[in-house]
Amino acid sequence: MKQNHKKILSGVLTAILFIAVMYLTEQILRPGYLIKALIKLSSIVLILLINSKIHQEKLKNLIYFRNMKPAKKLYLAMAVVFFGVLIIFCLIRNSLDLASIRQNLVTKEQLTKQNCLFVFAYIAIINSFLEEALFRGFLYHIFEHSKTGMIFSACAFSLYHLGIIDNWLNPAILIFCMIGLVAVGIFLQMICNHYESLKASWLVHGCANLAINTIGFILICFY
Repeated sequence: MKQNHKKILSGVLTAILFIAVMYLTEQILRPGYLIKALIKLSSIVLILLINSKIHQEKLKNLIYFRNMKPAKKLYLAMAVVFFGVLIIFCLIRNSLDLASIRQNLVTKEQLTKQNCLFVFAYIAIINSFLEEALFRGFLYHIFEHSKTGMIFSACAFSLYHLGIIDNWLNPAILIFCMIGLVAVGIFLQMICNHYESLKASWLVHGCANLAINTIGFILICFY
């Protein structure tokens, strides 16, 4: 029991520290996307390696990276998520300050027509894996795969995104998005649990990022 409490405490402190570091990076340091991506990559890798060593558990087991169950229905979920994100954007686009979002992508993230495809590919593939490994894998795992762990990891996932989107949206839409991100975190955890592998939620998360990146590409290149 004491060992379990130590694992939970390490997970909670890990989540708080990571969210604080990324919020500081997003809101205070404001580096370009490459530096921010390196900070995030190194932070998550360090967190996972340290906890793998502390808990004496193989890294792939710590993040639940294992073979998936048969995944025919998963492909449907991936398509639904991709087109669902695009539809939601179309429904709320009038509530968004698209000019400010585009300006943010160009100035803060330093995205251009020349580099945005590379950045968006990284976000869809690598960034989605890092977030799944931390939130759906490690944080859920240290709560012994409980409902508490599912809710905690989903809330941490939502709070992590606050530093990214809080200057894009008006307060009402921001609150809606934060609640929506909690729901997304729970949905991704259910996908991960159903297919008994982080690979499943990674694929779905990657499709969601691909849809968001499609919107970003349109804003940068055609808006």
